Amino acid sequence: MQSTGNRALALCGSDVPHGPGLVVRSCEDCACPTGGERAHRQHPVDLPAGPLVRAEGVVDIPLDDEHSVLFGSQGRGGVVVVNRTARDLFQRFTEPTSLADLVRAGQEPGEAAEVVRRLVEQDLVHAPGLAPRPEFAASRELTAWLHVTNQCNLRCTYCYVHKSDESMDHATARETVDALVRSAVDNGFRSLRLKYAGGEASLNADVLFALHDHAVARCAEQGLGLSAVLLSNGVALPDRLATRLVERDIRLMISLDGLGAVHDAQRPTVAGKPSARRVVRTVDRLVRHGVAPHLSITITSGNVDEVAAVVRYALERGLTFSFNFFRDNDCASRFEDLQYEERSMVAGLADAFAVIEELLPPWSVLGSVLDRGQLVEPRRKSCGVGDDYVVVDQRGQVSQCHMEIGSTLGDVRHVDPVAAIRDDSAGIRNLLVDDKEGCRDCTWRNWCSGGCSVATFRATGRFDVRSPNCNIYRAIYPAALRLEGLRLLRFAEPAGR
Repeated sequence: MQSTGNRALALCGSDVPHGPGLVVRSCEDCACPTGGERAHRQHPVDLPAGPLVRAEGVVDIPLDDEHSVLFGSQGRGGVVVVNRTARDLFQRFTEPTSLADLVRAGQEPGEAAEVVRRLVEQDLVHAPGLAPRPEFAASRELTAWLHVTNQCNLRCTYCYVHKSDESMDHATARETVDALVRSAVDNGFRSLRLKYAGGEASLNADVLFALHDHAVARCAEQGLGLSAVLLSNGVALPDRLATRLVERDIRLMISLDGLGAVHDAQRPTVAGKPSARRVVRTVDRLVRHGVAPHLSITITSGNVDEVAAVVRYALERGLTFSFNFFRDNDCASRFEDLQYEERSMVAGLADAFAVIEELLPPWSVLGSVLDRGQLVEPRRKSCGVGDDYVVVDQRGQVSQCHMEIGSTLGDVRHVDPVAAIRDDSAGIRNLLVDDKEGCRDCTWRNWCSGGCSVATFRATGRFDVRSPNCNIYRAIYPAALRLEGLRLLRFAEPAGR
């Protein structure tokens, strides 16, 4: 972006070509909502004729000597980058001020109107007495985690699954699809999102693809949208399997926690052998063939210092990625061996953010580098557990969450999967963020949403308190907003400029 001199300039995500589609979300390996329609307006709004005032809770972060990034935490969200002149205009709204007032003070009318429009669109200013409120979009998509096999060729130290040789058969796969489609229709969903997982889901590829083909047919019959992703460790993905994924438009997520020894320590093979080289070889081969997997990086005390290296590897290949903080579970290695310390986590993430800044991608990372939180759209809950997320294991048993896959609520052959997870009063309590102690008055409450309920309960014995990662989140949210501001400066192409 060239200097604009003394002209007032305000930029937002809609100024980036194909902006709405350039948001990467950390939703593939968890129950986090995938989003869809942004809760805040994407189209220009009519400017109020009367006075406007600055909204409460606006986050103001300097980018350089000339630019700052503004984020309205209390409304529908959205990042705006302003130059010094536009920021001075924003500061005028500390007291009630109208567009006409700005013009009378000497501001060029067209520039002032464009800046004020951006500020209104992103809930940074508002009419007195009409403070912005978050808009929580109703869920229209049912997400299902399908545990198509319990087999795996790795023995990851933090995995939550007791491995066995058991896999989903063709009959169970068809019955699962039929139950999910029926449940989606009966409960008013418009689309179905399937996550093929395990174990290592690719080890049961024939059932996986037959399941998907049946889902395509059944969703078409019922007028449901369909999307799917394969979650893989990447150790052995032959070209033929990758081709079948592309043919069916099934996305691919591969777990990569490091480029060498740290990955090997966390994700050894069944025989205790290294796996990093095999995963990297798979990813590089896929990239050469035009397949771009999403990389999922699980962060523990063992690899927190190596996250930046994986980020560099991804960005140098044009690959998207997401961060997932280790969550304690009954199958994992000793908690004290994996649990990160706050200062080391913040430092490791700072190193990763520095790499992102150096190799700045055109897509937004606000939905993928903040663990279970995000800065894309406000949410009342951190995930879809108990609402729009269903887990089905290899036997057809329904659960609320893949982290609690052993706590089953019935069989897909006999229960409505959505009704089962919604009616469960004994399992996970996925509370509203405003019902959690320590969250109600937090600037980030509608963006963090209190963190993972399962992780919080494991750490505290309670569901109604803030995440044990709260201090980490508070430290990295402003840093992530800074990255978004730099992205807008680099890639925005405002009309008429």
